[in-house]
Amino acid sequence: MDREELGGRVLRCRKALGWSQEELARRVGYRGQSAIREIEAGKVRKPGKLLELAKALAVQPEWLAHGQGEMVLQVVSGARQQGYMLQEEVSSFMANHFTLVPRYAVQASAGPGLEVHSEQIVDHLAFKTEWLRAAMGLDPHKLALITARGDSMEPAIGDGDLLLLDMREIRTLDPSIYVVRMDQSLIAKRLQRLLDGRIRIQSDNPLYGAEEVYPHEVQILGRIVWIGRKV
Repeated sequence: MDREELGGRVLRCRKALGWSQEELARRVGYRGQSAIREIEAGKVRKPGKLLELAKALAVQPEWLAHGQGEMVLQVVSGARQQGYMLQEEVSSFMANHFTLVPRYAVQASAGPGLEVHSEQIVDHLAFKTEWLRAAMGLDPHKLALITARGDSMEPAIGDGDLLLLDMREIRTLDPSIYVVRMDQSLIAKRLQRLLDGRIRIQSDNPLYGAEEVYPHEVQILGRIVWIGRKV
């Protein structure tokens, strides 16, 4: 067993989960963080709780110990096999650490506007819950994913980009990009509240103009907080 490789794998998995050494030690059953610190530093050749450590990190014991075989845990049915998770344990792990954000079969136009034909959920995308809460300041239960169409918001948003929306109630407008509903169409634009109470709807692409509307003419559905795209 290569001590540095073992310690590096433990460190990499722990950081990917966003845990401190204290948190991992607690989940494994160690009394304090010193055991994890020594393992990650390569000072422990054969951890006495290797199976517990692998289970806590949701990886294969063989991979953790030697870097061989598949990394992730196998899902088995029936009785427990040593060092593996049952289906319900995998589901529990996912529920505790990841949020499945629904993707809707609607498109927000980064252009003149697209009519909304369907709001059916077509699938889900997993985001790390701790990242959503701590790094992004979001409520995992108030999120949705939709697709952008058009070029009026380029270069910020391109055709086919995946948009993550913060669906919490919006009381004030900042320089962010929002998805709004106008006349049964969805558009993704920058919004600015004017002194007379109207809302200015602005595109990033200079080829497109701006327009000003009254608040009752639009419904703000969410603020775009993350954009996913192909490269």
